[in-house]
Amino acid sequence: MLSDHQTLVIELTRDDAAKIQAAERDRAIDLAVKRYSKDRPRETTQDVTPEDANHLPLPALWETDFSELRSLEYPIGSVPPNTISQERYSFYRSPTAVKLQLLDAVAIAANNVRATFTVRHALSMSADTIPIEDREPIACWAAAILCDELAALYSGNTDSTIQADSVQQTSKAQEYSARAKALRKRYMDELGVEDKRSEPAGVVVNLDFPDSQGQDRLTHRSAFR
Repeated sequence: MLSDHQTLVIELTRDDAAKIQAAERDRAIDLAVKRYSKDRPRETTQDVTPEDANHLPLPALWETDFSELRSLEYPIGSVPPNTISQERYSFYRSPTAVKLQLLDAVAIAANNVRATFTVRHALSMSADTIPIEDREPIACWAAAILCDELAALYSGNTDSTIQADSVQQTSKAQEYSARAKALRKRYMDELGVEDKRSEPAGVVVNLDFPDSQGQDRLTHRSAFR
């Protein structure tokens, strides 16, 4: 439950001076759960009743701008399960709603189509959908957020007029900054995910253009291209 995550985050942050407030801690946990939901979304299944032979409403638990459809089973109960190919359905937006449009008609009398899709994880005092083995990486991400805040706090504290105090503040800022980096790496290593922020924005290509006079360049002659 949430209390278990709160305790673990406090232990990982090591905020001995108690600079972090409870509301900031819980906000960091909420952000960590959102990040975890992107990296390890929760799958759920819900039966939907066709509106007509070619249209299905989205499941009631569908989360706009987050959920992804994993499969549609029809008819329900076949062994092995019979799923509708992804090439046989698409999302259709009407003036009032988004729904699924099927290329192959379903029999209305057969009632339901079983949809499997992703949703965010839930974490509160009454609900916790996060596997126990993933509590640690989530706490690491939340603690990293708090360590970044502490690093900013100490690096921005320039009121001290005593040299020793100033050095200590700088040292604390560097310590928390390094800890935040280590905690994020721990999160990614534990879950086996990559930091998407480090992906290159482009690629290097070799364009063998002629020189300004239309002649071959010295090291890129056309005979060797």
